Amino acid sequence: MFESNLSMSIFKSDLLASIVVFLVALPLCMGIAIASGAPVAAGLITGIIGGIIVGSLAGCPLQVSGPAAGLTVIVYEIIQTMGLEMLGLAVLLAGVIQIVAGLLRWGQWFRAVSPAVIQGMLAGIGFLIVASQFHVMIDDKPKGSGAQNLATIPQAIAKSFALPEFAPTEVRRIRSKLLHEVGELHRQQVNIHERLAEHVPHLPGAIAPTDIELEPPAVTMPQLVEQQQGLVEQMTGLMDEVDQLQKLTEGSKRSQRIVAASTAALSHSEAALEGLEKDNLGKALQLQTENIMVLEDLLASLKNHHLAAGLGMVTILAILLWQGFAPKKLQVIPAPLVAIVLATILATVFVVPVLYVEIPNNLWEEVRVPNTDILRYAPWADLAKAAVLLAVVASAETLLCATAVDQMQQGPRTAYDRELFAQGIGNVLCGLVGALPMTGVIVRSSANIQAGGKTRLSAIFHGVWLLLFVSVLAFLLRLIPTSSLAAMLVYTGYKLINVKSMVKLRQYGWGEVAIYAATVGTIIFTDLLSGVLVGIALSAGKLLYTFSHLEAKLSLSENGEKDAVLKLKGSATFIRLPKLAAVLERVPEDADLHVDFSHLDYIDHACLELLMNWAKQHESGKGNLVMDWGSLHSRVDRMARLNQDEAEQLESVV
Repeated sequence: MFESNLSMSIFKSDLLASIVVFLVALPLCMGIAIASGAPVAAGLITGIIGGIIVGSLAGCPLQVSGPAAGLTVIVYEIIQTMGLEMLGLAVLLAGVIQIVAGLLRWGQWFRAVSPAVIQGMLAGIGFLIVASQFHVMIDDKPKGSGAQNLATIPQAIAKSFALPEFAPTEVRRIRSKLLHEVGELHRQQVNIHERLAEHVPHLPGAIAPTDIELEPPAVTMPQLVEQQQGLVEQMTGLMDEVDQLQKLTEGSKRSQRIVAASTAALSHSEAALEGLEKDNLGKALQLQTENIMVLEDLLASLKNHHLAAGLGMVTILAILLWQGFAPKKLQVIPAPLVAIVLATILATVFVVPVLYVEIPNNLWEEVRVPNTDILRYAPWADLAKAAVLLAVVASAETLLCATAVDQMQQGPRTAYDRELFAQGIGNVLCGLVGALPMTGVIVRSSANIQAGGKTRLSAIFHGVWLLLFVSVLAFLLRLIPTSSLAAMLVYTGYKLINVKSMVKLRQYGWGEVAIYAATVGTIIFTDLLSGVLVGIALSAGKLLYTFSHLEAKLSLSENGEKDAVLKLKGSATFIRLPKLAAVLERVPEDADLHVDFSHLDYIDHACLELLMNWAKQHESGKGNLVMDWGSLHSRVDRMARLNQDEAEQLESVV
């Protein structure tokens, strides 16, 4: 009976915790997808797989997996350079690498990276997230590289502080409605365009091996024609609202842009449909590409940068106020969720004309299963490079998160190889459906523990809630302003930067700070992989220098006494044995030598043996030797305390 009550108590705790984690994960899944340049559905699918599948297999039962801010930079680069259809392959390959690493028991090795490099990597990612999402927060587009995004932030601020428009309620209502509807049309046109692109190898005259039978695309041509026809009909229906808006704002430049863009979008939609009906697929593909850009122009003419910025600032302010002043009983509700709900309510009540989340009613419309044609013509060299980077960064972040989870609770310890294997399975599945890559995420994991999660059921249930919500209530997600999700990520990026980490690293010396700064700078001005490699190379160089550098300063008494002091600084290893021996030879035979270890980082057996042998010989004469073992022990204890502080700090950063 007691065991039954205990099991029911644990089940209830896990059920409550799963709801809290679901509320934390929902806005993060969407925001990270937008920051990655991927469909919102791709982030939600990853959250579902991370909860249900990886939660069932995980080696760290209380860790919660899903899309992570730390991977947005890599994913965005993959999508921009190779296309969304190649993301699935890169994620799949990364998952295979993780599975192999788990089977080979390499889990602990992914943790063998200098904290300065890890913190520099996270800070670099944080800078890139802040720089790119600051533009999205004002309903603008990122400008390209991290350096360009940072450099153009003043321009974004200038846009957000433009003179506000005091449009009548009816004008705002129509513009807001058009933004919702045009955003959905944009999503549909992108989807149709990507599906049509799968037919490109089937076009007459396409360059393809004649002895290979190509796999039929997932969507047939009649289906594409039907979908384009539906888009034309919806676009035609919008023209009445555009005409009404023109009458209400007659003569304004914005109104003229909206009419011109709407007319062009309808014209391109009809021409693309005609191309499909006449089997002129190349022309249809080109027209759809142009129509996507025209629809983006139409969205740009409908939205307001300053209103989007206002909603973004409200979101950040709400997060800060909720975290700082909400009653403890209510803090179980995640601050980001409160902020997103508040921004959504304000946007709905005041009919704010800003961009909104684009998501299909049926989540699985966004699934992109790689076919044999994609496999055959994929840029494998670039994919392999991207997959290795994804695997290394995702694994390091996951296992660091697992270490932090172990320190937060007294339950079972992490089985690192099993966790790595589970993450690999999850990423293989995400790759097969074209979703975002996943890692263990400290924000969700800590929420799970703080909410009372006891077993892996809480992570599994959170995935179930995500699946049920997006399957039944997807229409609610389309009410969320994109700017509020971007603002949430701006705050997340700021937390990743964590300026306090530099202060902590300074306690280990300026060398660690230099490694951190070099990693951050390289990431911002080049790319993530280069930054990590630079950091690792500098760490290796510092390690070699540390274990090969020794300062030995001998001070002899000048007042005729026999006292002498030998101060050792650095590392006393066999490499520096000749130098230490040469200094000892300078000690007078009758001197009382005091060896100061207070600035010594390390001493190996060879140097200790040299000192012991020298002491025996020296003490056989008239001299004496005193070694300050206490200072060496206190040095070791201080380093141990610093390491503990470093671990606690890393928990908060990751």
